[in-house]
Amino acid sequence: MTRAKMNAVTWAALDVYAGTVEGAAVAGLGEVLKREAPRLGRLKNAARSTASALGVLTPDGHLTAQGLAAVRAHVERLGLGSAGGES
Repeated sequence: MTRAKMNAVTWAALDVYAGTVEGAAVAGLGEVLKREAPRLGRLKNAARSTASALGVLTPDGHLTAQGLAAVRAHVERLGLGSAGGES
């Protein structure tokens, strides 16, 4: 089964999330981001600007509440476990 390609905005939000204490604790997230980096890394600034315009990131590059909920859901869809520390 082939894995769907990740879009740049999702990658940018997950990249910010991976830099948090919670995101750093998600096993396998770093590998997923590294796998997509060659394709999406060059779009990082544009993707972060778009994510900010969509309300996923703040203008200074932090996750909004909406963005945090979205990345937690995406982590679960990726099969990397339950994110957020609560059941």
